[in-house]
Amino acid sequence: MRKFLAVFLSVYLLFAGLNPARAQSAVRLSLYTLQTASFPAMTAGLDVFDATGNFVTGLTPDTVTLLEDNQPRPLNSLEELQPGAEFALALDPGPYFAYRDANAVNRFDKIVQVVKEWAAAHPDSLDDDLSLLPTGGTPATHLATTAAFSDALTAYQLLSLVSSPETLSRALDVVSEPTSQTGRKPVVLYITSVPTEGDFPVLQNLTQRAVAEHIRVHIWIVASQDFFSTSGATALKDLAIQTGGQYVFFSGEEPLPSPEMYLAPLRHAYRLEYSSGILTSGGHTLTVQVNLNGEMVTSAALPFELDVQPPNPILLAPPVQIVRTAPDERTTAASSFLPTQQPISIIIEFPDGRTRPLVRTALYVDGVLADENTAEPFDQFTWDLRGYAASGQHILTLEAVDNFGLSKVSLGVPVLVTVVRPQDGLLPWLSRNSLWVALGAILFAGGGLGVILSRGRVKKRRSAIVSRGSRVVVPVPAKQSRFLHGARGRDPLTQSVQTGGGKRGLRLPWTRPAKPSDAYLVRLKDDGQPITAPSIPITIPEMTFGSDPIQATRILDDPSVSPLHARLKEEHGEYILSDEKSVAGTWINYEQLTTPRRLQHGDVLHIGRLSYRFMQRKPPERPTPQVIPTTR
Repeated sequence: MRKFLAVFLSVYLLFAGLNPARAQSAVRLSLYTLQTASFPAMTAGLDVFDATGNFVTGLTPDTVTLLEDNQPRPLNSLEELQPGAEFALALDPGPYFAYRDANAVNRFDKIVQVVKEWAAAHPDSLDDDLSLLPTGGTPATHLATTAAFSDALTAYQLLSLVSSPETLSRALDVVSEPTSQTGRKPVVLYITSVPTEGDFPVLQNLTQRAVAEHIRVHIWIVASQDFFSTSGATALKDLAIQTGGQYVFFSGEEPLPSPEMYLAPLRHAYRLEYSSGILTSGGHTLTVQVNLNGEMVTSAALPFELDVQPPNPILLAPPVQIVRTAPDERTTAASSFLPTQQPISIIIEFPDGRTRPLVRTALYVDGVLADENTAEPFDQFTWDLRGYAASGQHILTLEAVDNFGLSKVSLGVPVLVTVVRPQDGLLPWLSRNSLWVALGAILFAGGGLGVILSRGRVKKRRSAIVSRGSRVVVPVPAKQSRFLHGARGRDPLTQSVQTGGGKRGLRLPWTRPAKPSDAYLVRLKDDGQPITAPSIPITIPEMTFGSDPIQATRILDDPSVSPLHARLKEEHGEYILSDEKSVAGTWINYEQLTTPRRLQHGDVLHIGRLSYRFMQRKPPERPTPQVIPTTR
């Protein structure tokens, strides 16, 4: 049985080897060279071969469907190209190349003649890349024209008759090098003798490499017909079939095909472009479906990696603190404090290295939208500060959205907004309204002066009447008569008038004498003696001392006094003095204060370098000393 099978296989291979053989397959689609640099615009190469191995031309966009991660994507363009072929002729002569026929022509010369005839008919306009790889360690020769290719073959000398798969390995290296032409397909024509059994493992490895790199290997097996059924010939046939190539047995009598039949189907390619819809980083797939005469053919999935990240907004030199103050002393409404707005600048980076158009940027303060941009410029904001009437810390965050809809919110950045409000109280109010107070004082003084002058004229007139010793009766209305006549019914005009004798000045009827303060501070010299300067009355329940007119109610102009230095409170007739964390300190009777302390009549105070004596108008009675007799 084994002998029968061996004989049958030998006969089959014998007849199969007499004619060119071709790997038969169904319609084949191939996606390759996916370019993602211009994401979201993606380009890829597409090959379409029919069941006979010929390239299918004339495809239109409506016959092609793209599936990205199994989701259909619109095809922007489909272009048919003719990039040429990457062709390498690998000559690996063996001892059978030197056999001659009846006309004394060896097999090698016949092979060279067929290749030269192809080269003579091959136009250079086809843009093929031609390489010639002789046996041994001779480097590959890249030939720009077919004429140069033909000349190189003519100059080739058949010196070595020892074949080796090394020549095929170098041919695979040459055609697998990157080319400038997208879609240019690699093809190798391997002309060799039947290999020995020791070369089989090498051929298997080269077969796997050619399949992985999509390199078609066509083989011309040169040997006597007795070797067409050997295991070495079978190994070469398997290499051609698995790589999509063709094989031919040549004993010197069989016709050899033109290399053009290998290259013609491979000089075409499609380049397609589509818009990607990927929104996440990681691994993805691309598949193509082609409708060929009503039959939908699907390619194998082309895997690829893509890094897609949302835009990252970053605050550019954010302010650490913003101080809002009143523009003048009369302004008290916080909405008018300056500054009323703060410009915010940002930068936007794309971590995936692909700059894309933006559709929106937004500024949030404490999670509330403060400003947004839906058009250029996207890197500038204005923060409205008019609504901030109290000091506090606020968190600024940014959001950026690109044309894919990808968005990212930045980390929060704290910004302290300090609002300096005017000091409350009578003195700050008078300072803010000094113009109106001065105008009112002028009007009040003018009115008082007018009253004084009018009453002076009346007194002068009365004195003149008395001095002349005559009585003048002036008709007076009844209402004024009751006012001018006293309880005893005497006429004021007939009474004596005192002139210049009184020391008390004229007091307006609606004024009251100012109530003296219960306590006051007397300024002292360095030696402890009082200074002839007005004392400081303590007229309000709480007084603050310092050099800052906003923080202190009593301004002390001395470098040793802090902006807010000390505080004096009156509680139920007692006066409590405390230090407000001043630099120079607050002292009572030359003892520095660390806690609030009650003042006694006559205590000496030091506020910085300024010294005062605390006095009370009604000092507390000192207890009478008691003499306690001692018994002996």
